[in-house]
Amino acid sequence: MSCRAAPWGRPSAPRGRPFPASARLHSPFGGMNSWKNPVLKNSWRIGDVPAMFGLPSGLFRCMASNGSGDAGFSRPQSIDEAPMPLYPWPDKQRPRVCILGGGFGGLYTALRLESLVWPGNNKPQVMLVDQSDRFVFKPMLYELLSGEVDVWEIAPYFTELLKNTSVQFVKDSVKLLRPSDHLRREPGVSCTGGIVHLESGTVVEYDWLVLALGAEAKIDVVPGSAEYALPFTTLEHALKVESELKMLERGRFGKKSPPIQVAIVGLGYSGVELAATISERLKNTGTVKAINFQTTICPNAPPGNREAALKVLESQNIQLFLGYSVNCIREVYASEDSGSMVADAKEAGGGYKKLVLELQAAQRGLQSQVLEADLVLWTVGSQSQILRLQPPDAPYVIPLNGRGQVETEETLQVKGHPRTFAIGDSAALRDPSGKFLPANAQVAFQQADFAGWNLWAAINDRPLLPFRFQNLGEMMTLGRNDAAITANFIEGLTLEGPIGHAARKLVYCLRMPTDEHRVKVGISWFAKGAVDSLASLQTAVASALSPPTTPTTAPPTAADAATNRCAMDPDSEVAFDFPPYLCQYKSGRVHRPGGDAIAPAGTDPLTGVVSKDIHAGPARARVYLPPDASAAAAPGRLPVVVYFHGGGFVVGSPARPSTHAYLNDLVARSGAVGVSVYYRLAPEHALPAAYDDGWAAVRWVLAGGDGADPWLRDHADLSRVFLSGCSAGANIAHNMAVRAAAPGAVPEGAAVRGLMAVHPYFTGKEPVGAEAAFGPDVREFMDRTWRFVFPGSLGLDDPNVNPFVTDEARAAVAGIPCERVLVCVAEDDVLLKERGLWYARELKASGYAGEIELFESKGVGHAFQFDQLGSGEGVKLQERLVEFIKK
Repeated sequence: MSCRAAPWGRPSAPRGRPFPASARLHSPFGGMNSWKNPVLKNSWRIGDVPAMFGLPSGLFRCMASNGSGDAGFSRPQSIDEAPMPLYPWPDKQRPRVCILGGGFGGLYTALRLESLVWPGNNKPQVMLVDQSDRFVFKPMLYELLSGEVDVWEIAPYFTELLKNTSVQFVKDSVKLLRPSDHLRREPGVSCTGGIVHLESGTVVEYDWLVLALGAEAKIDVVPGSAEYALPFTTLEHALKVESELKMLERGRFGKKSPPIQVAIVGLGYSGVELAATISERLKNTGTVKAINFQTTICPNAPPGNREAALKVLESQNIQLFLGYSVNCIREVYASEDSGSMVADAKEAGGGYKKLVLELQAAQRGLQSQVLEADLVLWTVGSQSQILRLQPPDAPYVIPLNGRGQVETEETLQVKGHPRTFAIGDSAALRDPSGKFLPANAQVAFQQADFAGWNLWAAINDRPLLPFRFQNLGEMMTLGRNDAAITANFIEGLTLEGPIGHAARKLVYCLRMPTDEHRVKVGISWFAKGAVDSLASLQTAVASALSPPTTPTTAPPTAADAATNRCAMDPDSEVAFDFPPYLCQYKSGRVHRPGGDAIAPAGTDPLTGVVSKDIHAGPARARVYLPPDASAAAAPGRLPVVVYFHGGGFVVGSPARPSTHAYLNDLVARSGAVGVSVYYRLAPEHALPAAYDDGWAAVRWVLAGGDGADPWLRDHADLSRVFLSGCSAGANIAHNMAVRAAAPGAVPEGAAVRGLMAVHPYFTGKEPVGAEAAFGPDVREFMDRTWRFVFPGSLGLDDPNVNPFVTDEARAAVAGIPCERVLVCVAEDDVLLKERGLWYARELKASGYAGEIELFESKGVGHAFQFDQLGSGEGVKLQERLVEFIKK
């Protein structure tokens, strides 16, 4: 086809009133009476199937042709002009560009369009649609598991990236595509390029369309894979894997359990990078089992990258199963006593779940294998989204190849659709040798640049450029301080180890979407790198001053290679390991695996709760207001819940997404004002810093926010203040109640009405209840962790963590001013359930005059509610807390 595009015609303006937002929440036609709705009145049929996709009148004119080719259109004899649920473009004259998908292809195309110089009034209105509110720099998802990056660095919000542009971002999913640019145009009549139906019910009429939807993970390949395997292609997948790893690490703590076993299916780039990252994270606490159909890893990678990757995999605790395919995945239960596997949980006698992978030999000479795993990650297979988005009456209107990818011209225009472009994983484009271009970020980067230019050229009636992919090289991460880079412009050059790692991060920093984000990320990574460099220098000096060791004459083994590899890594000299929360090295550097995602304050779309971050005296807090607070009849109507998050005093914050969602739900259910406290974390700020911050926030609340905060001033009933927390947060809440018992601690007119201790963190030198079954190593670890977060304490005899250790401490607890105390425990909370029960018993025996309530969640573990908030037990726990607040 010609590379010169026809001039774009000004589509007819949408007619009728905008579609009401309230109706969009339900369906494309909301709660409107379908018999009176003129859109449905004019819906047409395909055979006996109604096709109720209310099409704009201009589009009806375009689609009314009885033939094909370049002849004019025939018009329908009569079509009622009906109000349509159309997206309201701000400008009626300028071109409308709709970009579907906010990955590398979609976002960078939008930014490219914004950067170009447009003549006259031709600068288009650009709309970017994505189902997530974050752009995800996918090549660095692995660093979330290793803790090298934070979520905000590689997954910034679209609104933040586009705030200085005219690009309009819409968070939604695509439901249906109806292009019309393949149809004949009637002379003198303007028509659109087509319409897009979104899942919210919004209909978007556009002049130009960019398909950048990418591909979805395809894991329903073998029996059990969809049920038990996790993909790793999105931010949600990465956070889910991080959560699963933390649960496995936490579940093994304090128990003589076998090592954590992680199975990874597929050893392309993604599988290799996952295997190296997870193996390095687990160290000697787990094993990675990597399965690949072919007998080589990364078969399409440059030899230098493949050799570097194989060297790393063989030096770590990774078992390679090359030449195998997975036949099925099933779930069994392992008995803790005998280790035997059974299919029924009851027969296991309270054991733990295991996944079994049956492997089939794909190469001659290999025998079938059966593997056990605690976690299965699936990195092979993907599927295009375009096939399911085609209209049911015209399933092939967008040409697709056998893999479901869109067939495109060299100009990136979809074949037969001059106003539709397809890029990234959505597009099928070949290199000069006839091979399909790889579905990676580098291709999408370059296609976005060409797509933006060709849209400019098409809108301005200029020649379009054919896309030519320039392969600059390939990169892969192989651990916290290791990577491999092969540059195509220097034959035979592969950068490995720390140099490759630094070069990879530099390239990706420069590839961040905006200048502002590049600067922020660059400063953050530079600061982290400076700390790492200092740690390396200290380690090198320590090694130089240490006495020489006698060399061994035995040949080095794979284990020796792993040991030598760790010896060169400054992160290998661990001063204190506090799984799954953090690891502190001898250099003083603190590593918190997985970082910590941030949920911004604002209006929660699910509950309507509004939140904001403020200064609470010398401390900081996130304050929550229930959705009906503005309807309060008078000030002082709502109780106040002061909440302290958990995390062993070393991790967490009110902005952690799970904590933020939990507070939104609790505030919405209870109708209380919520105050979630930011407290300083150990070891950077050892206890009693967290206690001091907590008390400052409590005092601020009891003083009505010093009269300066309108939410507390106008809505809080200071005579109904409740202290609450989970795990270490429950410990803080308890200690705040003890401080509140001091004379003059609570201002006149205010009162601490109740204490809600959920899965409280207490311990002691002497075991209680089922703790007698713990080995001495558990008690010793509890003592070390407490001294780690509170170096100046008395160890496990400290009243802060053992509140009934002395008569004086017992009397202090008995005097807490709360009328009621609710203690919540979890049935499967191995470490802390007995201490929660003990706390309730000892509180009653201490002479405390108030009411004590005990609630147990069945079949769940410690702090389960954050990952299972909507589960049956999660709802029961929330309802019990709400009942306690409203009582």
